[in-house]
Amino acid sequence: MVTRRQVAERANVSEATVSNVINGKACVSEDKTRRVMEAITALNYVPDQNARTLVMGKSKHIGIAIYETTNPYHMELARHIESHATKKGYIVSLFMLDNNMKNKLDVIVQHRLDGIINFMTNQYPDSFIDWLAHYGAVMINFNGEVGSLFENDYTDAMNELLQKVYELGHRKIAYISNADEEGFYADSRGKAWKAMAESGKFEKTEVFYNHDFELRSDEIGRELCHKLIRDYPDATAVFCTNDLCAMGVLRTLKDAGIRVPQDISVIGCDDIDQGKLYVPSLTTITIDKRKQGEEIAEQVIGEIEGKRSRVYKIYPAHAVYRESLAERR
Repeated sequence: MVTRRQVAERANVSEATVSNVINGKACVSEDKTRRVMEAITALNYVPDQNARTLVMGKSKHIGIAIYETTNPYHMELARHIESHATKKGYIVSLFMLDNNMKNKLDVIVQHRLDGIINFMTNQYPDSFIDWLAHYGAVMINFNGEVGSLFENDYTDAMNELLQKVYELGHRKIAYISNADEEGFYADSRGKAWKAMAESGKFEKTEVFYNHDFELRSDEIGRELCHKLIRDYPDATAVFCTNDLCAMGVLRTLKDAGIRVPQDISVIGCDDIDQGKLYVPSLTTITIDKRKQGEEIAEQVIGEIEGKRSRVYKIYPAHAVYRESLAERR
């Protein structure tokens, strides 16, 4: 293994100068920086990240806490975060948090991460929050009260789609949710749905809930679609919590001989790539995932390096119309 001393000898500088170049300090001349970088390239030197962590107190390691790795939306967003963070010299790891959260959080603590990006929940043990505070780890949330908050605002997109559904003649509609009732109405989609339901515009509105972390979104879609067919057979349009859930609904409807969109329209959320390829292609709600992922990476790195303060940022969503939504027949 190539050592820092060998790099210093080849570049004819001190080991301290090599360290300063690697750590991006501005106290090194252009000539010495060039020589060190040439030596690093020639020797294929890779800095010892563990030693660097001990000396600097930073691991340059970011974790993403996620509960559904099978959902392409989460993975697309994680890919954009990882791609941007890697360019900045950071490592990104995924941690799948499920009902065994306590043990997973212990593993995260052992890794001494500089930052956590939370896709999942704000239900963290006090000991984990204490660890974040003790080590100065940065936390970026989609839900929660600790750290910076990035929030998707679906209000305008939901209102637009609900109005479109109404204009297409649908009067009996449903929503399939992977949250419980409290979680659904805390979300901007649930708030828009509630306002619409209370307006009396539609003849009938129903929400079907399943908050089982053991099930994938497509499995929840299939399970709740069976309930929809049994308990609400006259519904002519159904909104789904995400596109993966909607695909489970589409599959179940097809198996039951119910045509989309001729018999019932289906609307998803997240605009995953698979939704464009499905037959019928899926009407959905979209967020600019590339922009969001890059900005999340910039924020967490900026906070880690002391260059940014905590923020609360809102991303507006937009409706995308495809084949799965049509006029009521």
